[in-house]
Amino acid sequence: MRRIGGAVVLATPGADAAALNRTIGIGLDRPLDAPLLSEVNGFFREAGVPRWLVECGPDATIIGGPTTLTQQGGVLKTPTVKLVGDPRDVAAAPIGTVSVREIGIESAGAYRSIVAAAFGLPELIEPDLISALGHPGWHYYMAFDDERPIAGAAMFVRNEGAWLGVAGTSAAARNKGAQTALLAKRLDDAKRLGCSWVTAETAPDTPDRPNPSYRNMLRAGMRVAYLRDKYLFENDRA
Repeated sequence: MRRIGGAVVLATPGADAAALNRTIGIGLDRPLDAPLLSEVNGFFREAGVPRWLVECGPDATIIGGPTTLTQQGGVLKTPTVKLVGDPRDVAAAPIGTVSVREIGIESAGAYRSIVAAAFGLPELIEPDLISALGHPGWHYYMAFDDERPIAGAAMFVRNEGAWLGVAGTSAAARNKGAQTALLAKRLDDAKRLGCSWVTAETAPDTPDRPNPSYRNMLRAGMRVAYLRDKYLFENDRA
């Protein structure tokens, strides 16, 4: 991890997963221009990662506009949807017989295997999924069908804000309401912990790529805050 031009730049050498090699907050503290982008891309190339993402939120200042990114090889991909809500005003209703409980380190292995498979993560990255388990502010949850673990999700709380993420369901247990139940539990806990806002991100919901996660959050009362553009780069040295 490095800070370049105010942005957080994350590289995961050995993992051919663009989502694990990306920038956060570029173009905010310092405008994104060709020299800054060259520095960011140079960091990833030297790290030897095959692919990485440069993500630009709507408040990012980009000198030269999208051309600045495409001239250096960036390819615009499906944007990330950022959602926000007030846990005092939003709620998800659990359905079916799925139960949810917060977990500790004793359930780390089951959580890791389920969520890693849902994301299609390489084995190298699996330990990262539970690396914050037990740390201040972090809450991990699992959904159960009877006593069989079928899904997991996490929440990070700091002051009055909560972030919802790292959620995945085993392929054999989809459409059972596990993620709806996990969302309901986390929203309830965020409210109980005194949060005044919660945020999450996911992919858009489109006819060719339906996204139940997006619909679950909208049904709970969360709203779209903005779309974050993603530009994919590839390492010609890899």
